[in-house]
Amino acid sequence: MKNQFTKIVAGIVLLTSGFMAQASKTEREIYIKREASKSVVLQMKNVTEGTKVSIWNRSGDLLFSDRVTGESYSKVFDLKHLQKGELLLEVENESSLEVLPIEVTEESATLKRNEEKVYVKPVVRLTHNELKVFLGENKNGFEMKMTDQFNDLVYKHHLDGSEGGMKRYDVSKLSSGKYNIQFTADGRSFYHTIIIK
Repeated sequence: MKNQFTKIVAGIVLLTSGFMAQASKTEREIYIKREASKSVVLQMKNVTEGTKVSIWNRSGDLLFSDRVTGESYSKVFDLKHLQKGELLLEVENESSLEVLPIEVTEESATLKRNEEKVYVKPVVRLTHNELKVFLGENKNGFEMKMTDQFNDLVYKHHLDGSEGGMKRYDVSKLSSGKYNIQFTADGRSFYHTIIIK
């Protein structure tokens, strides 16, 4: 079954040949090119070690998953089987998640570039009695929920760019313990844990 998933991924990657994310020396570069009539190569440069590469179908089934082990990534896929419909190529590291939709038909697969999304993950800093949340470049913002170790809601707030990309929370009155923070945008969630002493 795993081989079939690899073959599915190969078909998607092959038929989206020509896609390239323009990048500077510090930005991630993604190339998808045809290697032969029955195989394709997915290449990434300027990636962080540990970056996760995965492909999902719209039902939420994971079809392929791998991790980058250096500063570049290359994967050859065999093209024999191809699942029809829309699939999502996800490239995720500690600071961001890039989602690239791909439409697959009987004859081709097309990257839906106008629907590509990049989520810059919120950064959380706890200093003394203050929690700072930095949003980065997410214009639509996130819904933030913070719960204590008993799963009781402590804070709930919508964070967006109108607040200057940063929000401060006074945590001086919170009890000591572990707190879980969930940020959600477009149905995707990112998590942080803080410990207040």
